[in-house]
Amino acid sequence: MDVSHKARRAAALPVFLGVLVSTLELGSYAQPHEAADEVIVTGVPRDREVGELAQSVTVVRGDELDRTRGASLGETLASQLGVSSTQFGAGASRPIIRGLTGARVQMLEDGLDTMDAATVSDDHAVVVDPLVADQVEIFRGPTTLLYGSGAVGGVVNTVTTRIPTRAADGLDGSFELRGDSVADSRSAGVRLDGGGPEFGWHLDGVHRDSNDYAIPGFAHVDAGPDDAFGVVENSAAEANAGAFGASWLGDSGYVGAGVSSFDTLYGIPGHGEEAAVRIDMDQRRFDLRGGWMDLKGPIEALNLGLGAIDYHHVELEGDEAGTEFKNDAAELRLELLHTPFGRWTGAFGAQYGAREFAAIGEEAFVPPVDTTTLGLFLVEQRDVAEWELSLGGRVESTEHRPSNALPSYDETAMSASFGGVRALGDAHSLALNMALSERIPGAEELYSDGPHLATGAIQIGDATLTTEAARHVDIGFRGERERLNFGVTAFRTRYDDFIYLADTGVVDPAEVLPIFVYRQADADFSGLEAELLAKLFTAAEAGVDLRLFADYVRGELTSGESLPRLPPLRYGTRVEYHGSRFLLGLEAARYTDQDDVAPYEEPTPGYTLTNADFRWRFGVGSAAEVELFMTASNLGDEEARKHTSFVKDIAPLPGRNYAVGVRSRF
Repeated sequence: MDVSHKARRAAALPVFLGVLVSTLELGSYAQPHEAADEVIVTGVPRDREVGELAQSVTVVRGDELDRTRGASLGETLASQLGVSSTQFGAGASRPIIRGLTGARVQMLEDGLDTMDAATVSDDHAVVVDPLVADQVEIFRGPTTLLYGSGAVGGVVNTVTTRIPTRAADGLDGSFELRGDSVADSRSAGVRLDGGGPEFGWHLDGVHRDSNDYAIPGFAHVDAGPDDAFGVVENSAAEANAGAFGASWLGDSGYVGAGVSSFDTLYGIPGHGEEAAVRIDMDQRRFDLRGGWMDLKGPIEALNLGLGAIDYHHVELEGDEAGTEFKNDAAELRLELLHTPFGRWTGAFGAQYGAREFAAIGEEAFVPPVDTTTLGLFLVEQRDVAEWELSLGGRVESTEHRPSNALPSYDETAMSASFGGVRALGDAHSLALNMALSERIPGAEELYSDGPHLATGAIQIGDATLTTEAARHVDIGFRGERERLNFGVTAFRTRYDDFIYLADTGVVDPAEVLPIFVYRQADADFSGLEAELLAKLFTAAEAGVDLRLFADYVRGELTSGESLPRLPPLRYGTRVEYHGSRFLLGLEAARYTDQDDVAPYEEPTPGYTLTNADFRWRFGVGSAAEVELFMTASNLGDEEARKHTSFVKDIAPLPGRNYAVGVRSRF
């Protein structure tokens, strides 16, 4: 470690044990017609209502989750404030939060890491199907204290009932069937929850199947007359997922276990029919969880979670197996909630992770690497006068052990944060958050060295990379009135030794592929997020609501050079009529030109996406509820290319699409 890095770490020590994020953003609000509902956040040691949290968190659930639910988490969350997606064709799409993705945005299922290989490359899918989600929680900013030093961009936690935590009353369930026009897709999902006062069980299953999706023009920006028109070739995808879980439920706790599977086969656009590349992926997962309350002594409650996965995927070159990826991983997490210490309430805990990753084949661009991680964390809250304060910290040690001649990498990262929320009268509040965080490089950043067929590039890592350090501050102002909610948040993050994948502008003569290398340099990220939610009209159980929103992020090296694949300025609106049975919505979002580009990166033209949705809900019998729905996306049939996507020049977003379906809860 260099001297300057040691100095920065020493400077962080006096403020160690500082906080879980505390911005207050309008993304935390429910839709206006859901504002009266209780919105519970589970991705914290104590389940809390959104309004009680100092953290910056958006909870996507209910009608909004049903309306935006797509084939991947990236697609499902891409319309949320401050969130974009990577979009690698139809099969893989990962959320981007405030311009950051990969290892900087941690993906969780019920509070434990998904432990897949999605951080290795954008063409690798996240192994969580949105159809199994009860709600999705988006934590913005450096929420590293609870979940890991890598999550400097944020955390996405998918909440399910796969391991029951509460007693069931008979049998509950739901199902959904839908199809669309743009890819002739078909999907179905079913969920059943049952049991009694002392025993609960859960069963779910999902199937998806889609053809190559349609677009309004040529897929390639430099298409010739012989190229296919109106379709992205090799973009078909299919997936199957399922889970079974059961729990013993007591008066003051539970113990449960579950098994789940995720299988998918999807195409990687841009390789032509003769060299069509597809990814055939499967994962098996086992989870064990428990929670106990009302304990005697200084510890009043504890949460324990254990997850283990067996992950495998192969890149198919036509019908031949190419590079094979294997990932066996496990995570153990313990949270201890202590009794109040003076006016302080909070929790502390430990997290241990082990991973055995291997890429096998002639084009394996990452050597086999074993990784172990141990983290200790503390989070505390208290009220001081008009302020709600949060503080805490995390220490995390990570060791990478490659199988080749490259050296092992063993480092310790520390994260600290402090934040507060101050009420300004009954209707307004101010939130301030400051954080120091460190991130240890991932195995792919350290040890990549070779061509990756799916991405069509040679990726070269650097085993001498140092720990990345970030200093973050954001300030938010919000108002909550009977008919109007609004919020504005500004943020800035200064990185020392920021790690990024840079295009060198050089093409390897043997592989005829561009060369990308992992580099480090100081960088700045800054941005603004704003949202307004207004009730234009209310009468009995009906109303008309208006949403206006905008978000922007700018990322550049301190030399002034722009960083690659950043989302552009986005702004838009949604108007919605909702009644007891009907809902009708119309929305439009403008994505401006992205001209702030990195070296050798092409600008991306802007576009406007206009969508509409309709829902009719009615009861069947005394307990069941049925909903017929229809959505229309990209009504203008625009050619839309995401600047954040590695394949934007060969795989634009889908064209005009109509989807219809039925869902029911009983």
